[in-house]
Amino acid sequence: MSGHSLSESQITLEVLIRLNGDYAATAVLLALLWRAADHASVRISSRTLAGYTLLGHQVVQRALLRLEKQGLIRSRKVRRTTGAYAVDMAALRQLLSSPLPECDFLPGFTPIPALAQLQPVEAPADDLTDAT
Repeated sequence: MSGHSLSESQITLEVLIRLNGDYAATAVLLALLWRAADHASVRISSRTLAGYTLLGHQVVQRALLRLEKQGLIRSRKVRRTTGAYAVDMAALRQLLSSPLPECDFLPGFTPIPALAQLQPVEAPADDLTDAT
């Protein structure tokens, strides 16, 4: 991650790329951060996380395991269906400081001319008195 301030969208892309395109893990990590898991453990079920991320329950469970294995989150079982999750911000910062993979195309970083054509076009002016 560069020294300048990045937008949430840019950080999301950087996390996604550094997690090797693991959208489920990225979505779960961001959902935990949305619930302030960077400050304290968040008690939440994987089914609730699935609802927040629009992912399947088992997809979320596997993503939680991958995030924990990578050291990005810590978890503990609270009840049979609920866990408590905390995001390790030092590990997240370390992940973001790792170099981007070297390749010809990085989604979100490599300009795509076809997408530039999808930019909103300004509406015509209501006042046509200056039109010739």
